[in-house]
Amino acid sequence: MLTISLWGFNVEHYKIYNNLKLFCLVGIVSLFAFTCDSRDEEPLEESIEMWVNGSEFNVREYYESITTYGASSVQEDGSIKKIFVLHFQREDGRVTPEKEHYALIMYDNNGQDNGQLIDTKLYLGGTQMDSLLLQTTSGRITLEIVGLSDFTEFAQASIQKYEDGKVSGIADGYFFNPYRNEMQHGIIIFDNLEVGTDPDATFYQGVY
Repeated sequence: MLTISLWGFNVEHYKIYNNLKLFCLVGIVSLFAFTCDSRDEEPLEESIEMWVNGSEFNVREYYESITTYGASSVQEDGSIKKIFVLHFQREDGRVTPEKEHYALIMYDNNGQDNGQLIDTKLYLGGTQMDSLLLQTTSGRITLEIVGLSDFTEFAQASIQKYEDGKVSGIADGYFFNPYRNEMQHGIIIFDNLEVGTDPDATFYQGVY
């Protein structure tokens, strides 16, 4: 995996960097889609894979609670708002903000009027995301952990499939972890996750 340090680079270099990372995501998504197609004859099994700073992270062993939430609603101007949250919590039980957690949040204020909870498209976000790239999609993404000092620097995701209430996709992002005082790079690949509609599955449903 190629990691490029941008500290000290000017804005033009950052635009090039954003486009390079977007190109890399497209390549990963293409491989992901090919892999999914090659398994069409196999039973659909739920899976979540995660890497943090290049090291594989066993989410099932670390997090006792893994929940999903999806919703679609009509806004005052008639546009469709959609949100999908993949919420990891270290402790089992009620999902609350003060407990150690990690959340992947994709939302869209201009979703398709198709009766689906989430649309298959590209989702972009982050404080350093290039504004021209943001104009290419209405999908947005952010990464959240416990506390108020974290922030997402750059994030991109793709929902590859949403069918029969199950979603598959990939997300890649850089976020600041104040507890480690460092920028962290996370990648998540999820396959055939059941999308829940219980708002108690996450407290981020009313934030974005």
